[in-house]
Amino acid sequence: MKKLRIAYFNQLGRRQLDRIVDQFKQKHSDVEIELIGMGHDEAFDKLAKNEVDLAISDLRDDQLDFKKEILGQEAVMAILQKGSYPSGVQMINKDDLADLTCFIVAKPEEEAAELHLFKDIYQIRSPFIASNSVEEAALLVASGSGYFLMNEATASLISNDTLQRLFLLSNGQQMWQKIAAFYTNEDAVIKDFILLAKKVY
Repeated sequence: MKKLRIAYFNQLGRRQLDRIVDQFKQKHSDVEIELIGMGHDEAFDKLAKNEVDLAISDLRDDQLDFKKEILGQEAVMAILQKGSYPSGVQMINKDDLADLTCFIVAKPEEEAAELHLFKDIYQIRSPFIASNSVEEAALLVASGSGYFLMNEATASLISNDTLQRLFLLSNGQQMWQKIAAFYTNEDAVIKDFILLAKKVY
């Protein structure tokens, strides 16, 4: 039985991936799929060592060592304490959050990669503090300590009445997290998986 090993950036969540896998198995019942959630940099390390066949992650810097296909994009959202802004407000400019602490949800070994994303790519001007989990960040934010960022798909999974979700803008424009598939060798199975992924994302 052929095996397709897929590393995915754990902060993208698994909801879409599980849907893709279900649809893929209907067509390729002879292929076993292994999904492995991990940090952004770790996914590319695994791909470089041929320990996985495909990496699904967000698009940051040019990953010149790998081929890539854009799968789709998700809106970036700021998660704040409920009541920070009137309930009718749905968007916020990132510059309006500059005085608040931004919690980076990352394990210690993933902090540098996430700090690079927020500081250098998203150009967030807030002070940063690392938080080990979404649950921990949610508790800190609910107490009025700051905010954290997620994409719309994962933010929709948070069922917490003490939090408020706002679309994040940069100079009035919606901020997006582009999601891509990265690989070194494209075969028919990988090609099919990517085609399905484009429809779902």
